[in-house]
Amino acid sequence: MAEFVVYILYSEKFKKNYTGFTSNLIERFKSHNVLETKG
Repeated sequence: MAEFVVYILYSEKFKKNYTGFTSNLIERFKSHNVLETKG
């Protein structure tokens, strides 16, 4: 069974919090910081 973590990220650019869950937190951080898109 895969482990999942819940995260809350803040975007200074958009002044918003993003809440979600993932099984790969490092890649999710990269995606949040590089792509700056939802999803």
